[in-house]
Amino acid sequence: MTGQFVKRYSNEGARRRAEENYRWLAGLQSPLLLPQMRAATGRDLCFERIDGRHADPGDLPMLAALLGDVHGTAYSRQLRDARLGQPFQTPDGHVLPSFPGGRVDAMARELEAGSVPGAGFTVAQAQRLLADADGPAAFYKDANPRNFLITPAGTLVTIDFDDLTLAPFGYDLAKLVVTLAMTHGPLPAALTAAALIPYNTATAAHSGALPGVTWDKLMNWAEIHHILTSRYAADGRYAHQWNEARPPGQPTGETIWP
Repeated sequence: MTGQFVKRYSNEGARRRAEENYRWLAGLQSPLLLPQMRAATGRDLCFERIDGRHADPGDLPMLAALLGDVHGTAYSRQLRDARLGQPFQTPDGHVLPSFPGGRVDAMARELEAGSVPGAGFTVAQAQRLLADADGPAAFYKDANPRNFLITPAGTLVTIDFDDLTLAPFGYDLAKLVVTLAMTHGPLPAALTAAALIPYNTATAAHSGALPGVTWDKLMNWAEIHHILTSRYAADGRYAHQWNEARPPGQPTGETIWP
């Protein structure tokens, strides 16, 4: 139907999860602009249709500021008591999975299968990084460039609500950096480093107690995303791999522990 976009899920449970994620994000009353949901039935979610282009590298500073603002909003309004290692039940009863969650086993599968070219971590290093993550909780919503639409009028709309978990600050920003590079090729290191400024400025505006995300932490999370996302380049969804697009001189392995 004209003016609508229908997304079909593999089963009703997956549809319900995406619907609950959408409603939680909408209820935050954050700067995140979402398409209007028009119906949720069976395996389908129906949204208003948004015409626009996907994000590109030139949008990184703007998107970094948005992510920082949204993560800061979520922390200040609902996630202050969340612990990254435990699922968190929001005031409306929605449960956000823990940060390590299924990532621990998924990383082991990918690394042990040898399917991650130029991996920066061993299985033990990657699992330790996830298990040791602490500090304030934000969330992960899969901030890849295809999940943003920029309308002809310049309005930024966020789409796709399948994935939502707790995550450290900077983790979803790292997903954006990695997938922009996997889509368009290597990003200028200065552009990536500069994205931390609007991100950290936006989070600090919500709570001065939030520590800024450092370059090394951003690159740590980028390596985790490389492990978890490489298979999508192998099947053709991305044109590049992160190991081809890392900023020059980036260290790997033990040398980038926080």
